[in-house]
Amino acid sequence: MGFWKQAFRPRVPVSVLSGGHALTDKVEGKGLVNKISVMKGRKSGEVEIATLFGQKHFTFSRISWEPSGTRSVGKAAGGAILGTVVAGPLGTIAGAALGAKKKDNSTAYLYLVDEEGVEHEVHIQCTKDQYRQISNIAY
Repeated sequence: MGFWKQAFRPRVPVSVLSGGHALTDKVEGKGLVNKISVMKGRKSGEVEIATLFGQKHFTFSRISWEPSGTRSVGKAAGGAILGTVVAGPLGTIAGAALGAKKKDNSTAYLYLVDEEGVEHEVHIQCTKDQYRQISNIAY
């Protein structure tokens, strides 16, 4: 793989909720991995996981996504009040709509197999778009 092709590979940055200890060989980083980038590996079905402590190759097993989202009534009310003050009656509607915007708290379980054949489960926070990107990278 050429330098430019490798440098500009698609990357999917995600936050790690649990299981990050398996993603690095560095002793210092075992409990500190909270952000990763998932990239296509050299072979088919292989992914490369980049952390602040280095990169490691895994065989992609599967990914399962759990959708979740919340709306805040308080933010909707605050947006309506602020919108009314700034722009009048139309601002009320716009402020409430912006304040009530749904926050995506979806998570996924990423199952990776290391060189020794041990499967690791990594719990990550990811949106629907990130889930699709990781699925496309892996297959």
